[in-house]
Amino acid sequence: MNRLLSIVTILFCAFSIAQNPIEMTISDFDTIKVFDLVTVNLVKSSENKIIISGKDADDVEYVQKNGLLKVRMRSEKTFDGTKTFVHVYYKELDIIDANEGARVLSNELIEQDRLEIKVQEGAMVTAGLTVKNLDVRAVTGGIVRLSGQVEDQILVVNTGGKVENEKLKSDYSKVKVQAGGEVEIFATQSVDINVRAGGDVVVYGNPKDVKKKTLFGGRIKIVDND
Repeated sequence: MNRLLSIVTILFCAFSIAQNPIEMTISDFDTIKVFDLVTVNLVKSSENKIIISGKDADDVEYVQKNGLLKVRMRSEKTFDGTKTFVHVYYKELDIIDANEGARVLSNELIEQDRLEIKVQEGAMVTAGLTVKNLDVRAVTGGIVRLSGQVEDQILVVNTGGKVENEKLKSDYSKVKVQAGGEVEIFATQSVDINVRAGGDVVVYGNPKDVKKKTLFGGRIKIVDND
């Protein structure tokens, strides 16, 4: 009986430890790349650190080199991060790069001059922004969903990528879509749209200046908000 109680106690302690968040202080970085279905929440902070929780928290690894932070599962757990959650606290962030079904989100407004977002392989980035210059690239089923305010944005979308920025108010937007990409934007001053080999673009905001070009299929719709 005592032996059974000891075994149960050991198992309970091991389970409790496994459920505790893992916290690590990290060095400065300005680019983050996320892989393996991991969900990352970005938090602006005065320090750089990572807090990992979830079923497979012990199997998450990070790599830092030359300002780049990679967050992924260990090799034996590749593409198995659906029950793993990572909070990344950052001082400065220039590039968000989501891959392999990862989810990157920010529960607070990202406020800065410039930001670049890349998504591919079914990954998703969701955030609220107040930035001057935004560059977005969405390919191979990657999805970008943004809200807030930008002065100008440049979007490159192809091979099934999606950009759902109808809640992101921009002054100027330049869009290039091909091979089945889908884009929704909000622009008030001007848009420059180029669609090749299939794709759809929907524009809200009644921009004053509209330049559009299609080649080998594709649709461009300007929505009248009046």
